[in-house]
Amino acid sequence: MKSLLSAIENRDGKKLSSLIQPINKPAGINEHAEKLVDMLFDNLVQIFPAAKHTVFSNQDDISATKRQWVLAFIENGITSVEQLKAGMSVARQQESDFFPSCGKFISWCREGMMQAMGLPSVCEVMAEMKRYSNMEWRYPSVEAFPWKSTVMYWIVPEARRRMTQYNLSDKEIRESIKKQLIAYYNQIQEGKPIPPIKPLMGQAKRGISTSELIDKDGKYRLIGEEAIKEIRDKILCKKGNYSHK
Repeated sequence: MKSLLSAIENRDGKKLSSLIQPINKPAGINEHAEKLVDMLFDNLVQIFPAAKHTVFSNQDDISATKRQWVLAFIENGITSVEQLKAGMSVARQQESDFFPSCGKFISWCREGMMQAMGLPSVCEVMAEMKRYSNMEWRYPSVEAFPWKSTVMYWIVPEARRRMTQYNLSDKEIRESIKKQLIAYYNQIQEGKPIPPIKPLMGQAKRGISTSELIDKDGKYRLIGEEAIKEIRDKILCKKGNYSHK
């Protein structure tokens, strides 16, 4: 088992591959390697019972699948028990009965580790971006905005800028946010903390407008937005009626 754990920690794919080869190797080493992989797969089968009739229906397929999974863990930096536990935690939240692909489980490991680190999910970042868009006008600067976490300050304004500048779709902006979260995850893994919120030197702060002074609680702004929405709905309704004539 020590040889296997050492290979995992050092990301030694060649050594790990040799440990799990079913031929020309001492039986003891093979047993140690199989125990680790079997433990993970046994737990996954309990969560995804349909695998008994698909992935695990053929013994040769099972062995080949296990080898690929372990090597994929090495290539993607999934090298600790904590990461596997994090992946299992996310796996237990799934509603599907079908066994995940190796890539999917690796993404669950990252997602679970991000949650443990206190990093937000993509959906949480999207919700914060919506909140920022609705409330930004109330604050003199982006630093003064009451961010739910420091990482939101670094991700949300940039994501919003890219969405506006490049006219990104919802799917594209979510993918961009996901990449940023992974980058911060890797940064934390390397022992580098997320920088605190600090105003840029010489940064000009936006002054408070007359409308903001008058409408301090934003009540009239919300009324105006509702009126605009009502007008747009009426226009769309009329267009729909004309298209059917």
